[in-house]
Amino acid sequence: SGWARLSNELRLEIPFKSERLLHDMMGLAEQGDKHATPDVITYNCIIKAWGRTKQPNSADRCEFWLRKMIDANHNSLEENCIPSPNVATYNLCIDAHMALGDAASAESLLNEMKESNGLVPPNSESYSKVIRAFVSSEELHSQYSSGESIEKAWGLLQELIKRERQEESNFGTAPDLF
Repeated sequence: SGWARLSNELRLEIPFKSERLLHDMMGLAEQGDKHATPDVITYNCIIKAWGRTKQPNSADRCEFWLRKMIDANHNSLEENCIPSPNVATYNLCIDAHMALGDAASAESLLNEMKESNGLVPPNSESYSKVIRAFVSSEELHSQYSSGESIEKAWGLLQELIKRERQEESNFGTAPDLF
């Protein structure tokens, strides 16, 4: 988590240091040290470190780690030391796409969560991030845009409000989204 906090556009080596630490942890875990087994927070820190660099490939690298977590746990009958992703994992990947102005990829991750049959359901933060990504996209490309991003953001806000009313969960619409 320390490396993730230090990561930014000027410290491009940080994600690599985070990954090296993860590989060291995995090596120790494979040798039987149960205290060194990486958990979902460990992987989320790697994803956060990559996302904070805001490099052209940073969101792809975040998704690489997300896919690694998914693949390692998909139909796996044997125990492995790679945890399943959680909603924070997806939200960090959404953040990385948002930082690069890629609202479509952020929406794709939200849709993946919605289609996960409850394995990793989105929360209000997931919706908020994608809504903000579309609003930012509209602001960045306002002279070329027809308002399509605002329409997508509005549709997601309506969906969030609907889910908030239907489900007894932690869904809550942030007032600034309106």
